[in-house]
Amino acid sequence: MGQISVPVICGLSGGLAIPALQVVELLRALPGEWEEWAGQADSGLDPATTGTLAELVRQLADQIDLACIEIASDEE
Repeated sequence: MGQISVPVICGLSGGLAIPALQVVELLRALPGEWEEWAGQADSGLDPATTGTLAELVRQLADQIDLACIEIASDEE
């Protein structure tokens, strides 16, 4: 599994935030890893279940992407 560097930003209220781009990159990277693991004979993972979960995570990444595009478009 490769490494992804994710910057953490401390907000004015003290809460932590992660830039949406890095969240989406992480969400797009995970499903590929899961499917690779599920393809190994000794993984114990069900490829169909793994594929379904991977697709749900990809859809979540798409939703976040679209929401960010909408927000950025509204700001222009």
